Amino acid sequence: MQKALNVSRPWYRERWPWLLMAGPAIVVIAAFVTFGIAVKSDDGMVVDDYYQQGKEINKQLHRDEVAKAMGLSAQVLFSTDMRQVRVITSSKQPLPAELELQLLHPAQDDFDQHITLHRLSDNVYQGTVKPAPANHWYLHLEDKSKQWRVQGDWRSAEGNQVLLGTPALTPVEN
Repeated sequence: MQKALNVSRPWYRERWPWLLMAGPAIVVIAAFVTFGIAVKSDDGMVVDDYYQQGKEINKQLHRDEVAKAMGLSAQVLFSTDMRQVRVITSSKQPLPAELELQLLHPAQDDFDQHITLHRLSDNVYQGTVKPAPANHWYLHLEDKSKQWRVQGDWRSAEGNQVLLGTPALTPVEN
């Protein structure tokens, strides 16, 4: 009579335990990768003190009213290569020799630009832009002393120009 040999291999030589452990191991590795990405990247949309920022926004609304009282409006023209910007202004009062144009990205602060515009002639200003990979911008034109501000919304796919503020009304002749 032959004796049946019941030789079993150790567990680590079987494939099923390894296959069953692979799923949870992959999840743990993915969790560490996700945690690393979260720590390294900055979420510019989340602010610590949103209430204080809201109060600051309300204070800045006064600057829009000052610009409206000045009858200030501006046409912003971007060059086709997006490296130069020219601003043509209209105002009841004289404007300073330098203005500041802010291009604000809606979601990423890293793309925001603060451009100093220098006067070329009466009511015409020019500055240099750094090209950025975005299609939508918020534009703020203001003086250096931050007394007034005109703003607008620009989508580069709609053309290379945008109007800021309330355009001055010109009488229509019949």
